[in-house]
Amino acid sequence: MSVSIKLLARFRKQFENDRLRHFVFVYGTLKKSNKQSLGKDFLKIGLMILLNLDQPNHKVLLNDVNGQAKFICIARTLQKWPLVIASQYNIPYLLEKPETGHQIQGELYLIDEQMLNFLDEFEGHPDYYHRRKTDIITDDFGSFESWTYFLPNYKTSMLSLPMYSDYDSFGQHGLRYVERCDRDGQNADVGHTETSEIIS
Repeated sequence: MSVSIKLLARFRKQFENDRLRHFVFVYGTLKKSNKQSLGKDFLKIGLMILLNLDQPNHKVLLNDVNGQAKFICIARTLQKWPLVIASQYNIPYLLEKPETGHQIQGELYLIDEQMLNFLDEFEGHPDYYHRRKTDIITDDFGSFESWTYFLPNYKTSMLSLPMYSDYDSFGQHGLRYVERCDRDGQNADVGHTETSEIIS
């Protein structure tokens, strides 16, 4: 599968922005609020709307200083992948082991080169996470390739952790993500200090 040139042109015209040129699929803390996974829990949905409880790092996609990102639609991976929550900071990791786990629910964005460079730095690509093209399925626009960030090197014990199809920091698992600004230790809010817990 490949990115549809016609689809890319359509969105550029819609957003009146020729700089938007990369599709990126986000599945973890970069997503918006996860209201679709709450079903009929109207009290929690209302509270999330009232408090604007987006996933913890979604704000970086909204910050024009980082570049530009436009939400396209809800999407899911074509293949199954293991999505786990690990480390002392409860970070969602998409492990690079195809046909294990579930099809992953997430969000598709169209971003510019500046935002792609920002996300590479934010995710620690290529030294920590690895950005690679992945086949994505959408209900409205069909299937095509999108950039996705994976963890290529990890302790095999992580494959024994519960695997999720739709991440929510505020989910019933009780493993709320610890934001970088709330982490203990010197320079804990910069980069990935949890590497020794994760990398084999």
